[in-house]
Amino acid sequence: MKRLTRWIGLAGALLFLAVAAWQGALERSAPPHAEVVLDGGIPATFHLPGSETGRTAFLDAPPRGERPPAVVLMHGFASDRLVMSVLARRLARAGYAVLAFDASGHGQNRNRFERSFGRSDAFHAELATAVDFLRADSRVDGERIVVIGHSMGAGAVLDFATRDAGLDATVLISGGWTLHGPHRPPNALFIYAAGDPPSLKERSLELAARLAGVASIEHERTYGVPTRGTGVRVVEVPGTDHLSIVWTEAAALAIARWLDGVFGRPATAAVAADLRPLASLLGALSLLLVLPALGLVIGRLVPPKEEPPAGHPLAGLAAIALALLATMPLLAVDAPYSLLSIEVGDVVVSHLGLAGVVLLVGALLLGRPSLAPSLGDLRGAALPAATAILGIYVLLIPVGAVLHRMTLVPERAIVFVLAAVGLLPFALAYQGLLRRGSPSRAALVGVAGRVLVLGVLGLGVWLELLSFVVVLMLPALTVAFALFELLAASIYATSRNVSVVALIDAAWLGLIVAATMPVRL
Repeated sequence: MKRLTRWIGLAGALLFLAVAAWQGALERSAPPHAEVVLDGGIPATFHLPGSETGRTAFLDAPPRGERPPAVVLMHGFASDRLVMSVLARRLARAGYAVLAFDASGHGQNRNRFERSFGRSDAFHAELATAVDFLRADSRVDGERIVVIGHSMGAGAVLDFATRDAGLDATVLISGGWTLHGPHRPPNALFIYAAGDPPSLKERSLELAARLAGVASIEHERTYGVPTRGTGVRVVEVPGTDHLSIVWTEAAALAIARWLDGVFGRPATAAVAADLRPLASLLGALSLLLVLPALGLVIGRLVPPKEEPPAGHPLAGLAAIALALLATMPLLAVDAPYSLLSIEVGDVVVSHLGLAGVVLLVGALLLGRPSLAPSLGDLRGAALPAATAILGIYVLLIPVGAVLHRMTLVPERAIVFVLAAVGLLPFALAYQGLLRRGSPSRAALVGVAGRVLVLGVLGLGVWLELLSFVVVLMLPALTVAFALFELLAASIYATSRNVSVVALIDAAWLGLIVAATMPVRL
């Protein structure tokens, strides 16, 4: 079995190298695009129509009559411009210049995220900076500007469109909440997923009907006159959900055709394919193949341990559930680990960290100190654990090309360290309680524990003891937990060393938190 795992890991490593090279080539392919930094240190990617590769398209401005309309594209909460890059490229291939930027605290934007959920204009300054950049740039038609946003970004661009009278169209993808400004948002397209929350759909229909001046609005029907700025339309995209809608051809085609009607252009027949999501999927496959082999390597780098006695799995699961439930009410007021300064992540880290402390203290009081490894064990496992995290970090880079940027700016690196430290008590207690007995038994109980943790977090949201936005982190946690169990099972089968598994567990989850959530530092 170990020999087979090594061969599979080698195949995964070769696949990873091939995918990384292919993903790099796809990143450099048309449409032409370049990284720019807007005023105020806002990182963005500027896409232009055309079939050129490289940056030669940015050297000379086209004649005034040939300059394309321009789009400002804003992502959603805990997202970044990489997530929007598939849509950006498709719109660019359809003939539109697109400026996608990272909002404050997101992606590579090192400006702090301000918790201003009560302000509808919280992102007005950043959107204004992006729009002003396009209005001044000679490579686009600065008199034909569109704003498009997804989720949080949809709410931001809708509000912006009520405060800026110089726009031509507004596209709201799975979002849009208020009409507080003095102007009517021009040519509003409300587009959402069939799998979006009902409340979001209802609000979109309500706002669309209000703008169209009707009691109720029909899907796929255009109200008003787009060439005069009064157009309103609602589109539901089947077979998708709140997150994946931005990667669908159907959504991109509906948006391109709406903009074509606004600007009196021939209707887009089809949107070009983007192979980068496929490359990311193959990158994820390479990660699945490599992780068990990486576990074998890490297992050989740490001192082997005797197999911990199995005990009763239900006792360990019950202890973890009770600790999570007992500490949950503390989170209803505030996140004790607010030092972390990262939105949503501070709640999750605080919750798990407090539960871990309760479990470790309980083990000492009950006379079971063996559940927690010694400092000597942790020191011996530190370097192999760091090696594993570095490998995982590298393996995730091509996977994140269209999913989320995984590389860390300095502020996120600080959050990563703080999050890993905060999560360590829970990781130690969790692994000590559940990673016991035979490898197969330890793997099954470990998976059951992950399901339990996700279920308790979901219960906390349902009981309104945890913020609803914690739900946004559950998909990332689910994927992270599943991948980690592949690695942990291999390490444990090789060495029975629970200490290194706990260190990697805390660092792995800390990395996910630091890379994806909005930073308030």
